[in-house]
Amino acid sequence: MTNEAKEQLIAEQVRAMATVFLTRRGDLTIVDTKQDTGLDLHVYINREDKLMRLTLGILLRGVPSPVSVEAANKLLGPTLGQFQGLRKFTYPVCLFLFTLRQEQAFFSWLAEPVVSNGVPKLVHRTRADCIDLTDAVLERTLDRVVAWYDAVEAVLIA
Repeated sequence: MTNEAKEQLIAEQVRAMATVFLTRRGDLTIVDTKQDTGLDLHVYINREDKLMRLTLGILLRGVPSPVSVEAANKLLGPTLGQFQGLRKFTYPVCLFLFTLRQEQAFFSWLAEPVVSNGVPKLVHRTRADCIDLTDAVLERTLDRVVAWYDAVEAVLIA
């Protein structure tokens, strides 16, 4: 098997793992956007009480073997450098790293939504700061995204 074929296989498995993880929630719509944006997925948080489209971009990465958090952070260094080379995103973006053996999953922000004194900001990260990707981490991530969009909406309408 060529390196290109191996990379393609890993990419397909990682996309499947991310899709399974995200579709456990019924309030998310997942769209493949690699061709259009350079990000692998866009997740739309379905909220009937919001007029704005609540969007979270996701960059996916995968490796065949298990890694430690420290190794994941180091491994993702070049990815964060490439991300900085893409256009600056105007909405939250995170990264999921999956390992195919032992099915580890890590999370790190790329464009982190921050609300300070009611003012929404996006902090574009230059270093990975991986944590284990769990249902609780996803819940906190989506809560932060919603809070950030609430702050954006308040600023736009004020």
